[in-house]
This record gives sequence, structure tokens and C-alpha cells, in this order.
Amino acid sequence: MGKGDSAKQMQINNQIAQKQLQMQQQYLAKYNDYVSKLLQGGGYLPGVREALTSTAINQVPQAYGNIAKNLQTAAMARGLSGGGNLPGGGGYLAGYGNLLSQEEQAKASLLNNITAGGQQNITGAEMGNLNAAGITSGVGSNALGNATSAANASTQASGGLLGSIIGGGLGVLGQALGKGGALAGGGG
Repeated sequence: MGKGDSAKQMQINNQIAQKQLQMQQQYLAKYNDYVSKLLQGGGYLPGVREALTSTAINQVPQAYGNIAKNLQTAAMARGLSGGGNLPGGGGYLAGYGNLLSQEEQAKASLLNNITAGGQQNITGAEMGNLNAAGITSGVGSNALGNATSAANASTQASGGLLGSIIGGGLGVLGQALGKGGALAGGGG
């Protein structure tokens, strides 16, 4: 492979790598926007957390309200004073107190689940963001590696001392920046 062929190959590799890197950067920008929206929404996209919270706050009391009305109707039909085998007022009030307590526990549980779910969504999004960043850096490292290979081939074809030194230096830099390299955080 002659000097001109190596330069052409390096240019082709660079163009391909630039397109790959551009696609990855576009993907990463969209993903960053998604993660930003999740963070702003406490782990949920806009409107989702509000809808879940509204459901917990409004529907639980409605359901328990219906149960309470049924209890009140039954108690009134029997009379709160008791007598014979009819329930007395104290038993009714104790049961009604338990019902109110269960209602609040159900609301609190749903609201806690919403918060926990949001935290899980944020964690998943952050992990995805780290993976996307790793992929993007891998594309950049591959581009540098391909350029280095082409430069090495060119210097080998030219056989010059200065070309060998530059090619070797680019090779070392490519290894250091590549996956697992010392500068890439791989400790190698």
C-alpha cells in the first residue's frame, strides 16, 4: 500500500467514523433530553407523576368513602344505641376509626410507591445515559484507532524516521484512549 493509498484509506475511515460519531451524538442528545425530563419530573415524564399522585389522593378516599357510607347506612338501620343483637355505638366508632386509618395507610403506600418508582426510573435512565456515553466514546476511539492504523501504514510505506516516530506516537495515543486504555479510565 503506497503513501497515497494510505491517505485515501485514512480519509474514508475518518468519514465513516465521523458519521458514526454524529449519529451517536444525536442519539445521546435525545437521550439526554429524555433524562432531563425524567429528572425534572421526579422520575416521570411530564404529567405522569401528577396523574399518579392525583389518583392516589382522590380515588382512595372515594373508595373508602363508599365503604364508610355503607357502614353508616347499616349502623343507622340498626340503631347506634344497640339493643338485643344490634351493634352498639362504641363498636361502630372503633370500626369506623380503623377504616379511616386504613384509608390513610393506603394513600401513604401509593404515594411512597410513586416516589420509589420515580427513583427507579431515574436510576435506569442514568445507567442508560452512561451506556450511551460509553458507546459514543467507543466510536471516537475507533475513529482514532483507524486513523492511527492508516498513519502507521503510510509511515511504513514512506520508511522515513520522522514518519515512524509520528506514527508510533499516534499508535500509543490510540491505545491509551481506546477501550481499556489508561486515559479511557480502563486502568490499562
